[in-house]
Amino acid sequence: MKSTRDTIYDELKHRLTSGSYPQDTSLVPLALSEEFEVSRTPVREALALLERDGLLVGTRRGFAVRLRTDEEMLELFELRAVLDALLASAAALRRSPVDLAKLDAVIERAGTATDAEEIRRDLNQWHDTVRSAAHNTTVSSLLHTVDAQVKTSAPWRTRTVENTFDAALAQHRAITEAIRAQDPEAARLRMLEHHEHDRDTRIRQKVRGDTADT
Repeated sequence: MKSTRDTIYDELKHRLTSGSYPQDTSLVPLALSEEFEVSRTPVREALALLERDGLLVGTRRGFAVRLRTDEEMLELFELRAVLDALLASAAALRRSPVDLAKLDAVIERAGTATDAEEIRRDLNQWHDTVRSAAHNTTVSSLLHTVDAQVKTSAPWRTRTVENTFDAALAQHRAITEAIRAQDPEAARLRMLEHHEHDRDTRIRQKVRGDTADT
């Protein structure tokens, strides 16, 4: 059973990585303990874990969203792309029939979904499935932390216009086929291309100050 600390940690991490908190938000343990109806101890512990993950920084009153310079953002994008490409390459060599079936199921679900947030969740799950297929928990764990830092610093602002996900779905399918063909170099290069597209889109949204569709 999940502890109170871990439940609060997961919820706050979801809020941070989905852009729910403005960058000037102050996360105060007392206020959060009242919101979650728990003592301040598990709240403080959860906030400390998020600070360890590089998502928050301590302040006089509590914690604030960690702000990153443009240079730091580009470094995070580069690191995430390299790690994810490494895992895609490993997945092409190590994937099992079960791994392939899971990848196919997620892609099919994403391709038939109509809700933008549902498609986004499916594509995130696809990435988790590729990482699982690589069978390298050390790199996957590190990438999970880097991914959260990217999402907190530059969260997706999904626009629900027609064909929004066409390019992304095509990229995910191409990587899946490279993994199926057990072609590690193709899987690596296609994952790098996918992350380049993701990076450029997030940067444009951040510069424009896009807000999520309602």
